[in-house]
Amino acid sequence: MKTKLATSALILLIALVGCGEVGPEGYRYAAQPVGRGGPADECVVCHSVEENGPLRSAPPLWGIVGADKARFEWYGYSLALAQAEGIWTEAALDEYLADPHAFLPGTAKTLIGIPDEQERADVIAYLADRTE
Repeated sequence: MKTKLATSALILLIALVGCGEVGPEGYRYAAQPVGRGGPADECVVCHSVEENGPLRSAPPLWGIVGADKARFEWYGYSLALAQAEGIWTEAALDEYLADPHAFLPGTAKTLIGIPDEQERADVIAYLADRTE
């Protein structure tokens, strides 16, 4: 029994040591997400910005400009966003990204806002290009 426990502990230790390794150029992901290093750099941590991209912890942003708010039935949006009507226009995205909680009280969005107008414009232009 002690031998099995010691062997298991050794295997776990080896596995944990391997988890701390950093990939090429200090990057910790298997593959750098599409959009990383661009205007939507912070967005791609949670959202995919590519067509049919991988699912992440938040819904994909591909085709967001002109799309219905809370467009994916499978995603667990906050009640505030699930009940929001209309589409994501560039103006609506600008207001939302400036201050998500003022634009949509009760949102679960963890982003506190992007105060810089040009930075928001760059993100929105990038997202507007991410469509069919």
